Amino acid sequence: MSYGSHSALSHQDMLDTAGRLVDRHLQEDRTSLDLSELLRVPMHTQPSVSGLHDFDYPSLLETSTGLDALSEVSHVKRVPLPPELVEQFGRMQCNCMMGLVPEIERAWLSIDSDIFVWKYEDGGDLAYFDGINETILSAALVKPKKGIFQSHIQYLLVLATPVDIVLLGVSFSNTNAEFDEMHLLPEPLFSIPTDNTYIMSILGTESGRIFMAGKDGCLYELAYQADDGWFSRKCRKVNHSTSSLSFFVPSFLNFSFSEEDPLVQIQVDNTRNILYGRTEKGTLQVYDLGADGKGLSKVAAIPLQNIVHNASHIARTIDRSNFKPLVHIAPITSSESSNVHLVAITQTGLRLYFTTNPFGSSKSRPSMLTLVHVRLPPGFLISTAPQRPNNVHMAYYKQGCMLLMASQGESSDLLWTIGSDSFPFQNQLMESHSTVPVDGRTWSVGELDYYHPPLPAAESTGRDPPVVVTQHTQPPRKFIILSAQGSHILSKLRPVDQLRQLLIDCQGPDSEEVKAFFRLHKIEQSCATCLILACSRMASEQQVADWAKMAFFQYGGEAQYSYSDRPMMPSNIGPAGGGFGNMSMFSPGGPQQPHNFSSFPTPAPGMHPNQASTPLMYGNQTMYQHMDMSMSGGPGYMQNITFSGKHNGICLYLSRILRPIWESMVTKEYPCQTPQGKLIYLTCNFASEDLGVMLDNIRELSDFVDFNSKFDMGPTGNSSMVGPPYTPHIMGHMDEQTRRKLQIEAMKIERASLQHIQELIHRVEEVLGLLRVLIDHQFHTLACTLTQDQQNQLKTLTFKLFVTTGKDLCGSLIQSLINRYLDDNATTDAISTRLREICPSLYSTDDATCSKANEMLQLARQSQSPTERRQCLHEALRLYKGVSQPLSLSEVCNQFASVHFYDGIVDLCLTMANKRDPQKLALHFYNNDAPPDDIQGVTELMQRKECYKCITETLGYLLTASVPQGATVIPKSPGPPPAPDASRMSIEDAEYYNSEVFRLALKSDDELFHVSLYEWLFSMGMTDKLLEIQTPFLEPFLKRRSGYQSGDVGALDLLWKYYEKIQNYPAAARILARLAERHGTDVDLQKRIVLLSRAIICAKSSTSRASSAAEGEFLHELEEKMEVARLQMNVLRALNLTVGGPDVEEAMSRLESDLLDITMLYEDFADRFNLSECKLAIVHCAGLYDSALIENLWQNIIDKELENTRSSAPPVRVKNISNKLCMVGKTYIKAERYFPFGFIVKYLEQRSCELQLETGWVFQLMLDIGTPALRLLELYDRMFKSRDPFWSSVNKPLHLLQVIYQLLNKLCDSPTLIPTYERRQFSTLGLDYIACYLVELQSISSVDVGVRTLVSNFKGLQAKMERL
Repeated sequence: MSYGSHSALSHQDMLDTAGRLVDRHLQEDRTSLDLSELLRVPMHTQPSVSGLHDFDYPSLLETSTGLDALSEVSHVKRVPLPPELVEQFGRMQCNCMMGLVPEIERAWLSIDSDIFVWKYEDGGDLAYFDGINETILSAALVKPKKGIFQSHIQYLLVLATPVDIVLLGVSFSNTNAEFDEMHLLPEPLFSIPTDNTYIMSILGTESGRIFMAGKDGCLYELAYQADDGWFSRKCRKVNHSTSSLSFFVPSFLNFSFSEEDPLVQIQVDNTRNILYGRTEKGTLQVYDLGADGKGLSKVAAIPLQNIVHNASHIARTIDRSNFKPLVHIAPITSSESSNVHLVAITQTGLRLYFTTNPFGSSKSRPSMLTLVHVRLPPGFLISTAPQRPNNVHMAYYKQGCMLLMASQGESSDLLWTIGSDSFPFQNQLMESHSTVPVDGRTWSVGELDYYHPPLPAAESTGRDPPVVVTQHTQPPRKFIILSAQGSHILSKLRPVDQLRQLLIDCQGPDSEEVKAFFRLHKIEQSCATCLILACSRMASEQQVADWAKMAFFQYGGEAQYSYSDRPMMPSNIGPAGGGFGNMSMFSPGGPQQPHNFSSFPTPAPGMHPNQASTPLMYGNQTMYQHMDMSMSGGPGYMQNITFSGKHNGICLYLSRILRPIWESMVTKEYPCQTPQGKLIYLTCNFASEDLGVMLDNIRELSDFVDFNSKFDMGPTGNSSMVGPPYTPHIMGHMDEQTRRKLQIEAMKIERASLQHIQELIHRVEEVLGLLRVLIDHQFHTLACTLTQDQQNQLKTLTFKLFVTTGKDLCGSLIQSLINRYLDDNATTDAISTRLREICPSLYSTDDATCSKANEMLQLARQSQSPTERRQCLHEALRLYKGVSQPLSLSEVCNQFASVHFYDGIVDLCLTMANKRDPQKLALHFYNNDAPPDDIQGVTELMQRKECYKCITETLGYLLTASVPQGATVIPKSPGPPPAPDASRMSIEDAEYYNSEVFRLALKSDDELFHVSLYEWLFSMGMTDKLLEIQTPFLEPFLKRRSGYQSGDVGALDLLWKYYEKIQNYPAAARILARLAERHGTDVDLQKRIVLLSRAIICAKSSTSRASSAAEGEFLHELEEKMEVARLQMNVLRALNLTVGGPDVEEAMSRLESDLLDITMLYEDFADRFNLSECKLAIVHCAGLYDSALIENLWQNIIDKELENTRSSAPPVRVKNISNKLCMVGKTYIKAERYFPFGFIVKYLEQRSCELQLETGWVFQLMLDIGTPALRLLELYDRMFKSRDPFWSSVNKPLHLLQVIYQLLNKLCDSPTLIPTYERRQFSTLGLDYIACYLVELQSISSVDVGVRTLVSNFKGLQAKMERL
């Protein structure tokens, strides 16, 4: 089964497909439930209880994760109190207090009437204020109201004494750090009397209101304003716990009428504008600050006994003493829950959750305070750890994390941290917990409040996502515990921090603890967490990054086909699809190591994560496919692809990086009042700094994916592939081969999907970088230059659409940016370089350079100074030559031609040709005879030819313009004659420019350009122009074109004329000989003979000028080739003389008109018409060998020649036979198998005897053919010594001796026939042979005249050889 469709996807389809994966993962990250849903509270009238079961506080050890406990916090450092403060304790007389102001990273200590503020991080920047005479009872740092104080006052320090309340201004020095050096203004901003009210605590709201809790149980507000009003002072104290008339009644009277229950804690929910109070006796109060946060009305107050009563009804099995006393209250913000608004914490660590509204009416104002859930602390069950919180005297709660300070004695506390970060996306509240001992009794607990960017507009739920979603950007939460010994700074560990610590502790991923981490979290969640570490570029984190990368590949699983006839069931804690069944992991660069993970026991209810398979989407179709019977478990079964954790982890991490902006609009409208009226600007919706952080994360992920993509992120084919563990009954119906085939197909589809994601990452990286550049260059001014349609389109684009479909719009914005530089007469070099680095696929230098070059060309048109005009033209040329991407050369050349800058055309085109083929692959391709399988060579050559074409077209235009137009121009319409075309140049100018272009072109050292130029001249029929050219490239071009392969007759004709012109007659002769020998129907046989004759004339001219043996031999060869040509004509004529009808005529026509293949020649001509010579040629070419057949063919050839020359005189006959056989023999002399040397010599000598032909012609023929002299001599010697009776039968027993004598005599007279290194051997061998022959002759009767003559001849020859 294959999915061929994904291979044909366009780049746009890839981006769309990957974008949908990001959408899906973002949607999954939004599936976290509201706190009320996690607590299983359906309505405010149906309260619930939790903490009674094991799964409320899962023991990681007991759930078989293999982790005894994951650390929830890490102790960052302990900072003692500054020594100056320790000294102050000894001077205390009345009271000392201590607290935290995490907003400015400070702690404070009041001793009697002095207050000290210092940095709790290092104990530095100690500031103090001693301008108060009374003992300080409480202090708080609050934000001021806007518009009341000067801008340098960033905070207010509110101090309450028994007598008055003082507001001090707080400012900071302008340094690199935000809160580096603090200054307290020496003079109070406001000071008002307390009216004998003991202020227990002070609290400020986001809007700048200041509330105070009185020991009298009343809630007060310190109201301040810029100026006095009719009925109000600049600063006054307002009591909100009594009637409005209380303002006019002294506070000591109010105090006497009420039972004292001090208000010990007040908290504000700035997201809902609700204020909560807790009294010393446990009464909880609710105040509504109004929808705008400017009002105040008391909503409800519930005494502790009512709370205990309600709680005991909800948790009936719990002792009532656990519900009191209350030690802390904390608002639950709207980003954590829309239904649950307040949590109260008891001395035993038990949590009571309240709501102020009926569920579902979150937008209405508070109307009640109702207990909806009781959450027991860990340790209430016997089955869990025996330790449980007790004696809690201080607590802290925010965003799902609770800290409990439990007294262990007077000098130490035990810190309990309880949170749900390890269990995101569950359907009920599951929390982990840990304890940390703290030295000294805790005086204050606070959290360093980092800036959280606002939720994206498209965040539909309005809830804060789990920390696992934001851990890549949000730093770990820091908690400060303040005691008399100093400050303890603790860090709340995110999952990524826990994984990092595990990798360090275990020194790598090969440990049960790391495997357990992957069990605890889903595979894809764990892989996404691994990526945060693996993508880190910090040098100090490289070892951890390498370990994280190993864990990513080792435990990331693989893509699988899943089969099921029912909905898939989710797995236990961890990934769906049984990612840790018996799955084999693969890590690139290392050996394959299967890791078998033990399965989880069945979890308790609620332990199932909301995760199933990940089907791949193509287009709008999910890749769920019906399988045929051969590949499915049976009829009706469905199968889908479950992607690996590696794939999903990358998608998940990418989606989380892009989460803040993915579905947000790219632009927003910004109205601006100008002298021309109100204008609406389009500004970017994102801050450059935020995009920079996001871009860094994307680049790190991009580098990781790019680097590891070459390893193939899936396992190789030899990985063990097992099906999902939840469908064994289905997989059992399938053989292993089919299952393996499907797994390989699943991995192929996953690889394709990863490629799509990779493309999206690259595009996102470029778009983010581009947006930063555009913002830095005033985005709104660039957007104004777009067309109205483009601006309307930009208004409607989310970042997702801008990335996936906005390439053209990006190009338009880039062009606007470049044009802005050009309009300012600024250079574009720096911005072009930056854009090329940031967004290479969105920005090409064509637009920028063309704009600048066009500007130069325009200046050249307008310039009256020839020097300035030339400078502008050469600057434009320089710019174009600096372009790194392919230019539209035809357009540029037209622009150059419009200003008559023709030398620039030549220079630019030749430069671009070299840029497009810097490695000269086209020349290599050309010089290697253009192998057709060299696709790259073909491509490079075509690109070069496109550049050269612009030059030849320019030459063609100038050539046309330089020719007088003789034709009469016919008017197109009645009226006066048309005005002359001002752009048309004169004939003289055209001729001048034409010669200049030609001169510059010939100066080039680009061989391929010369080839193109010469070919153009050929096509234009300007061969005379070619003969005028004197470059080193013309001769090779003509040689190549002339026909080593193709045999261009025109080129050959031009080549020999070229040689003749430069008086290279030998070369001209050889070219003419080649013309005569070439194949093709454009030169018939008769013309070949004429060409060969001309070659002989050139060769004779060569020998007449400087005679040499080589040239003489060449002349001899030409004469032999002439004989060959005549023999070829004789073959054709022989076929013509063959008795036959239409068959012979058809055969002759085919022979004259075409060259046929070897099989056809043999079967249709040679064999069919019994042409032995042709047969021999065909057999030789085909490489067929049969010695009997070869000898028979040679015998037929010889016999046919003897027969054809039967009527000739013996000398002529010998010559004609020799010429014919010489031609044929030279053809086969180097192929010994097809030139049976011994047989031919013997047969020729025998026929020579029979026909009484002259002696010696046979060996001469052999020598002419090229037979080595010594070998020929040895052959004749063997023939003589073989005593063949044939010679006696023809009455010529001495024939061979006569031939041998002539051969020896010939060799003695012509020693050059024998190579120098064989001459000594020849002398020795010749003398030995002569001695033997003399002995042989002397044994024969000396009466025979022939014998005596031979003896005399051999003796004379012997003497001649001895003298050599």
